[in-house]
Amino acid sequence: MRSKTRSNVRLTVLLFLCALSFLTYYDRQCIVRAQESIQSSLAIDDDRMGLIFGAFWLAYALFEIPGGWMGDQIGARFTITRIVLAWSLFTALTGLVTGFYSLLLYRFLFGVGEAGAFPNMARIQSRWLPITERARAGGLIWLTARWGAAFGPLIFGKLTRGIQSAQASIEPTSLVEWLRMVAPWRIAFIASGALGLIWCLAFYPWFRDDPAQKHSVCKAERRYIETGRGNVESRHAVNADVWLKLFSSRSLWALALYYFCGSIGWSFFVSWMPRYLKAVQGVAFENSEWSSALPLFCGGIACIVGGALSDAVVKKTKRRRFGRAMFPVTGCLLAAASMLLITQAKTATSATVLMCIAAAAFDLGQAANWASMVDIGGRNAGVAMGFVNMVGCLGHAVQPYIGARIFNTLGWDALFALYAAAFLVAMTTWAVIDPTRTFYESNERQITGES
Repeated sequence: MRSKTRSNVRLTVLLFLCALSFLTYYDRQCIVRAQESIQSSLAIDDDRMGLIFGAFWLAYALFEIPGGWMGDQIGARFTITRIVLAWSLFTALTGLVTGFYSLLLYRFLFGVGEAGAFPNMARIQSRWLPITERARAGGLIWLTARWGAAFGPLIFGKLTRGIQSAQASIEPTSLVEWLRMVAPWRIAFIASGALGLIWCLAFYPWFRDDPAQKHSVCKAERRYIETGRGNVESRHAVNADVWLKLFSSRSLWALALYYFCGSIGWSFFVSWMPRYLKAVQGVAFENSEWSSALPLFCGGIACIVGGALSDAVVKKTKRRRFGRAMFPVTGCLLAAASMLLITQAKTATSATVLMCIAAAAFDLGQAANWASMVDIGGRNAGVAMGFVNMVGCLGHAVQPYIGARIFNTLGWDALFALYAAAFLVAMTTWAVIDPTRTFYESNERQITGES
């Protein structure tokens, strides 16, 4: 009877990945909510704050391939646990910074620690999910990522205010009186770092790198997964030939360019959005939490909608390339138009609506892109995702500093024009991307499933 009834252990795996995805962006976004307090406490100007924002993304980019390679070499279970513990440590240490240089160092090391998280999530997905479920799963993973970014400032702000309230209630003669003198944002960073530890304690004892190694996966579910994904190794060495094909793959280079340009535009939402609302629309930092959250919330919804629609189109038309391409292409076009229209916004409400449209439009293609990377990466999904993310995150790394220089010298309209142009360039890359073939196989061999 057990073999006839399909278990759903893979859904628990997806739940772990969604929780992890939320935490990655929550911890990244804490600093956006705290930036005004940090700049005031540590006397850091906009240009230096831009460097601090970019330090995380630069380190994240540089160590993406090593993080993905490590998962391909020894398995995602150990690798991703190491990643979460490392980034959680440096999230907590952010609360102990003493000035610009220590904050720059901790943000860089935070990026080193978190690098490889999404490549290893892609690796897990390639082993635990059949092709027909990957875009929807990718939509869920990116929905929770975007919601981590959306609700991160809200949660961190509420946590900071709660700490402030608790500090006010400490008696002057108490043994912990010294806590009254600690800035609330510092304690909030230390508390936020503990969340990753909790995730690791639940994940590592339970998870296995392959469904065949997990006793609670029944034969029917294992057969369903293996038939839909093809046979893959739990871990394997990446030889020189694979590296050569990785760095010469047109599809991966095109995806990397897509993410580089898309990251330039999208990173506005996780860097200078609160600053824009204050400088142009007159919304104070403490009053902009919901305005800053809504575009990312809408982006999360678009991720899951785009993933479901992409899978549906692929299933109906049997044309995987068409079913993947249509959503990032139309999304980037609409995002570019919305960014340009923000320059005409006269109120905070109209600006927020346009930012919501821009964020949702770009994220409409996120699940299709994710599924395409998993498909093109195949058994080497970790290094493939690492390569694409490495190049893509360089866009995140340069935008905060360049953005600060632009809005302080040329104005906000010039910055939004740059964002629009970046989205349009990203759109064109889908003329090259082909998700029907893995990067390491011959051109004649297509991935099992729809063409």
